Order: sequence, then structure tokens, then C-alpha cells
Amino acid sequence: MILSLQLPFGREFLQIIEKKIGEKIHAYDHIQDAAAVLPEAEVIMLMGSIDPVTIKTCRRLKWLFSFSAGVEKLPFKELMEMGVRVTNTRGIHGPQIAEQTMGMMISFSRGLNRSYRNQLEQKWDQFMTVDELTGKTLCIIGAGSIGREIARKAKAFDLTVIGLKTHPEPMENFDQVWGIAKLHEALGLADYTVLITPLTDQTYHLMGRAEFEAMKKSGIFINVSRGDTVDETALIEALQKGLIAGAGLDVFHEEPLPPTHSLWKMNNVIITPHNSGISPKMLERASSIFMEGWTCYRQGRPLPNPVNLQRKY
Repeated sequence: MILSLQLPFGREFLQIIEKKIGEKIHAYDHIQDAAAVLPEAEVIMLMGSIDPVTIKTCRRLKWLFSFSAGVEKLPFKELMEMGVRVTNTRGIHGPQIAEQTMGMMISFSRGLNRSYRNQLEQKWDQFMTVDELTGKTLCIIGAGSIGREIARKAKAFDLTVIGLKTHPEPMENFDQVWGIAKLHEALGLADYTVLITPLTDQTYHLMGRAEFEAMKKSGIFINVSRGDTVDETALIEALQKGLIAGAGLDVFHEEPLPPTHSLWKMNNVIITPHNSGISPKMLERASSIFMEGWTCYRQGRPLPNPVNLQRKY
């Protein structure tokens, strides 16, 4: 049995997959509504999280396909004990997140965020300070599939690109790729810093007070990963004290961001509502990954986009 749990898509999307694989997909908007059939599920297509108690009821489960690239809320211990293979949709968000990242960088460089505020006030300021991306240095913390796409686009703007990853190696479109131990050195060189790591025990509050102090005062910080990869209190302090020049934020500790949150009123902050990964092409890409995985699953071959349950990404 194949179950679809909490997928925020129309039934038409699942019908297309059903037609391709020749199998019925039983869809439930809420996990609790599927309690009676969970013990029979062999494959689960999931959006979001599932708790340890519930996953243990899935006695026949062989493959968990996460429609989210981020899997930090899964019960890794139980999945390992059950021998469940877990895959995700890593790679489907690269183009759109890279575009949103470049958009934020351009907005800060060319003062588009300030020009928009001036427009609301009918204020003409032809000689406000603006800059260009050409010749600037970009630090990408997390040189995975999305980081590589950001680097590829950044090269079109003639940026020097430094990548940080757990296992550094030479990579196309990166001028340097360093281990995470050189984080502070990279931050000190960067005009723009983009955080695009998965959320793990190791990356929780990866960017804190010491890291913002290591950045240039003219530096711009952009977070398109997860809110908890940043110490938000330290970020706010860095913005208020001028330790960094600005921040482009798509993710937050608490979402939706409360209306009373101080970040809303900061002129040196660009806020987007955790939508950098959204695109009309997202479902098409996700279904292609599932179909490839389904073929491999039926043939007993390794599944694409495997999640390392020990590393939790």
C-alpha cells in the first residue's frame, strides 16, 4: 500500500503519479486520519513530520519519501531501527532559491529595498549610495546542490565565490572550497554570506554572536536554510549595533513571524515568508524524483536522493 500524508497538493497531482505507476495512492490530509491503514503501508509519501510513536505503527514500511528537502523533524532513531529507507526531494529547489538569493543581493547592492520605501513616500533620492556585485566576494555556507546553483548564478555577476562544506573538494564555479573550520576566515573576506545548510545538531545556531562579529561591517547576511541555524537574538543585536550592514531572511525561529517581531521594522532587513523554495515547477521536479525512486524500488536498486539517517540529512 502507498500512502500520501499531509501533501498540500490537489488530488490531480496524485492521479498523474497513479497513472504512471499503476498503483492506487491512498491520500490523507492528516496523519491521525490514516491510523487504521498505517500498519499496511509499504511506501509513504510525506510532507512535514511524523512522530516516533506513529512511525512505529507502520510495521510494513520499507520506503519513506519526503516531499521536503529538509528532513530534520523525522524520527531518525526509529527509522534506523525499523530499517526504513528514506529519500527526499533534494535538488528541486535549487533554481528558485538561487534566484531569490541573487534577488536579495541585488536589492541590497543597488538599493532597491530603499528605493521601494522612497516610492511609498514619494521621495526622489537620485544620489543615495548604491554599489555593484562585480568584484565582490560571496561566501556560501553549505556547498550542496542549492549552494552550487547559487554559485553558478553568482559567477554570471562576476563574484568571487568561497564555499564551505563538511568535506571540501574543488568544485565548478567556486574559487575556493574550504572546510567549516575556516568559517570565521571566510566570513571576514565576504561581502555577502549565504547560509544554505540543513538543520542538524551541528548546524544549530551555526551563525551566532562570534560569527557576526567576524563579518565585515559592510557585510550582508542571507539565510535561506532553516531559522534555527541562526541565533536570532545575536543577529538582531548585530543589525542594531552595525556589526553587519543588513540581512535578507526567508526563514525564522518562529513561523509565521509574529507581527510584533522587531525584524519587521528594521530598514536594513529584507523579509520573505519562507517561500524561496516555491515554484510552479516544484511538483514536476518532485514527481520526477519519485518516479525514478519508484522504478529503483521495484527493481531492488539503490534509491536516488537517500537521506543519511545518522547524519540527519
